[in-house]
Amino acid sequence: MTILNKSLIFLVTGLRPLLGPAECKFTVGCTEFAVMQLNEKPLLPALWTITKRVLSCNPFNRSMDR
Repeated sequence: MTILNKSLIFLVTGLRPLLGPAECKFTVGCTEFAVMQLNEKPLLPALWTITKRVLSCNPFNRSMDR
């Protein structure tokens, strides 16, 4: 894992409490998902999957369980 990945993990986990309580429609919340992706993948593929996940979590997106 690179220093950039570690820095992004620190940033993501540090900003999460400032955003208020999480009410995520996914089983694993976006913060935990981002940390997992940054630990498991190189930077660009991780950022791509994190971006797709956050965009699919918007309130106007029709989820499969609704």
